[in-house]
Amino acid sequence: MRFRFWVAAAALSMAGCTTGNAHLERLQPDALLDRGNKAMQAHKWDDAIASFDRLTIQYPSDSRVQEARYNLAESYFGKHEYVTAAGEFDRLANDYPTGTWADKARFGVCRAYGALSPVVALDQTYTISAIDHCKSLIAYYPNSPYVADATRVIGDLTEKLAQKALLAGEFYLRRHAYDSSLIYFEEVLKQYPKSAAAAQALLDEVRAYEKLGYTEDAKSARERLLREYPSSPAAKTLAATSQANS
Repeated sequence: MRFRFWVAAAALSMAGCTTGNAHLERLQPDALLDRGNKAMQAHKWDDAIASFDRLTIQYPSDSRVQEARYNLAESYFGKHEYVTAAGEFDRLANDYPTGTWADKARFGVCRAYGALSPVVALDQTYTISAIDHCKSLIAYYPNSPYVADATRVIGDLTEKLAQKALLAGEFYLRRHAYDSSLIYFEEVLKQYPKSAAAAQALLDEVRAYEKLGYTEDAKSARERLLREYPSSPAAKTLAATSQANS
């Protein structure tokens, strides 16, 4: 008997969920938006998605549809479905480029791809996408309140790209493939000269050139490191090494 009771209770619960979702079709925009917002606040992402999705499908001409679409994207973000969130943010920004939510949606794309950005050693396709979308926000909406945050994200993710190039160069340096290592160190210096990795790339260049016997190139890299990054840990390491060898 107890087993039957629990089976019946579970069946009723499932039926209630199904009925609840079907009930959305009968709700007006106000009720859908309110339901979705409350679900978002409670981090009930599936309920929020269902409400906002229903509003956008059933009432596409409602004055609050842009808000609903933004919140739909934000709910996917909260659910950690970042690719879907990025797509929803991007469509909203493209469909309403002069709308109230356009710049916030554009920054949402940046945030979503930024959340997908992996550790330095892995492929950085999502990192590059995040940077590109942040730059788009700044280009299209230079007066947006999200420009400062987008600039910060660009800086953080650009540093990650610089670190990846540096790690690749150091990989070859450790394996005595000095010519190959120099390609990556030069990439850091040309593409990311303001990054924290740039000074270390110059120090590694000094070491690679010395191993190759390129005395003048090593001297040039050494002087550049001390001139352009005098306070960096790499410059201090170089100075200490030079003093120890003198």
